Amino acid sequence: MARRERLKQCTILDRYVPYIVSSVPGIFRLLVFVLVVIGLGSGCRSTATTSPSASSGLVPWVNRPLPLYVVPEPTPIRYPTSASPCRAGQLRVSRGRTAVGLGNQLEELVFSNVSARPCLLRGYPTISAETSAGSRWALHPQHGGTYFGRLVPADLPAGGHVFLDLATNTGCEGGRKPTVQYRNLLVTLPQGGSVRAEQVSISEDCGLSMSDFGLPERYTQPRAAAGTAGTLRARLQLPADVRAGTALRYTVTLSNPTRTTVRLNHCPGYSEGLYASGLVVRRSFVLNCRSVHAIPPHGRVQYAMQLPVPPRAEPGNGKLGWNLDTPTGPFAAQVVRVTAG
Repeated sequence: MARRERLKQCTILDRYVPYIVSSVPGIFRLLVFVLVVIGLGSGCRSTATTSPSASSGLVPWVNRPLPLYVVPEPTPIRYPTSASPCRAGQLRVSRGRTAVGLGNQLEELVFSNVSARPCLLRGYPTISAETSAGSRWALHPQHGGTYFGRLVPADLPAGGHVFLDLATNTGCEGGRKPTVQYRNLLVTLPQGGSVRAEQVSISEDCGLSMSDFGLPERYTQPRAAAGTAGTLRARLQLPADVRAGTALRYTVTLSNPTRTTVRLNHCPGYSEGLYASGLVVRRSFVLNCRSVHAIPPHGRVQYAMQLPVPPRAEPGNGKLGWNLDTPTGPFAAQVVRVTAG
């Protein structure tokens, strides 16, 4: 009975306090409001519902577009390059890794520092090699790196190494051009002196490209601060297919794998993109943070999403990409089939 009476008082308070207060002269309104709330409102508690979560429903999509988000370029980490130039007598050459990709073939040479002092090997060497016929040819690779990436200068500590990448393409003349094999390489260093690589061979199909001496580029890895949106994880749930000219409606579940609450006071943006044959659709929006202001530790929230598929989209498989607009994401992607409109 007591609880029922309190609820009755709260209902009276909600309905009539505005009218009571508005009928009182202005200078007394604050006093009357306080007295009424104290008299009728003691013991009243808010009956408002709590913020939605994964267990209480789907957070609706809101149409609040943003300028298209671009992930910031990573900051390169430079290697030390203060040592004296390497002399030929400090170096030994061996065969490194090989790789293939889209008709390109990589053959890597490893230059190791066998001396007790650090040295620096940088720039482009000149190379001559013997063919299968026994004649020695000067090779003329194209400078600037290979299909497989760039190398950047780095000191060689005692026992350390750098690489020299050489690559060729197998796609010319319909793949019918014969491969030329080179062996007994003689590598002349940019600063003078030559190093023999008698146990190393390389092949050439459609020309050669070459990196300079160095190590693979490396970059700083962005880290999200505890309690920020970048620490979340994302999972997509898509329909099996979507018809061209309609909206792709799907959901994103953001989960918090950490022990720190992620607060959404500064509501993050997100970006979504559909990549299909002859089609790229990308756009950015503000996440709907009106009802969910935080994701607790090990909690999750499900958000409704939609992306219009242009009528010109060709039937076939496409890829949907989604990410929060932070350097660390989270990022998620999934395949969806586009059908004719």
